[in-house]
Amino acid sequence: MTSAMADGASVARGVGAWVGFGLAMLAVGCGEPEVAPQPLPTASVSVPPPPPPPPPPVAQPCDPTMQLAMQAAIQVREKTELGKGMKAESSFSCSVVPEGGTVAVPVTLQPGGCYTALAQSFPNVTEIDVALKPNFGPTPPPLLMALANQPFAQDNESGPTAAIGKGRDCFKVLLPIPAVALVEVTARAGAGPIAVQLYRK
Repeated sequence: MTSAMADGASVARGVGAWVGFGLAMLAVGCGEPEVAPQPLPTASVSVPPPPPPPPPPVAQPCDPTMQLAMQAAIQVREKTELGKGMKAESSFSCSVVPEGGTVAVPVTLQPGGCYTALAQSFPNVTEIDVALKPNFGPTPPPLLMALANQPFAQDNESGPTAAIGKGRDCFKVLLPIPAVALVEVTARAGAGPIAVQLYRK
C-alpha cells in the first residue's frame, strides 16, 4: 500500500468517526427528554369541628297545673308538720329544675320570729334538701364568702320531702335586728318540679 492510499484511508476513517459522532448526537437530541415523575396530588378532606355542647338546662317556673298540685301536697303536710299559730310568711315558689338545680326564695327574718320551711318534690326527684341561708347577694364580699355557705338551719331528712323546724321545733331567730336570708331547695337526685313554702309565728 502506498503512503497516499494510507493517508486516504486514515482521512476516511476520521471523517467516518465524525459523521458517526454527529449522528449519535442527533439521535440523543431527538429523543424524549427525561422528566422526573411528579407525585400525584392527594385530596385533602377538611373535617368540620364538632358541634358545641348544648347549654345546661335551667330552672323553669312550674305551669299552673303543677303549681296547684305542689301547693295541695304541701297543704296536706301543714296539718301534721306545722306548729300552732304558724302562718305563711313568703310567697309559694315552684320550679322545674335539672338535677342539682335549686329554688331560692329571698326572705327577711324578723327578730324573735320562729320559722318553719316545708319543701316538696314529685316522683322524678327522689332527694331534696332545704336550707335557710344568709343572703349576701350573688357575689358576696370575700370577708363574707365563708358565712354565705354556712346555713342558719337545714333539714336532716332524706327523700322527696324536706322540712326545717317542723312541729314544735321551729327555727328561732336570735338576732336583735332583721336579717336578709334565702330559703333554698336543691334537687340532689333527679330532675323535675320542686317547691317550698316558709311559715312564721
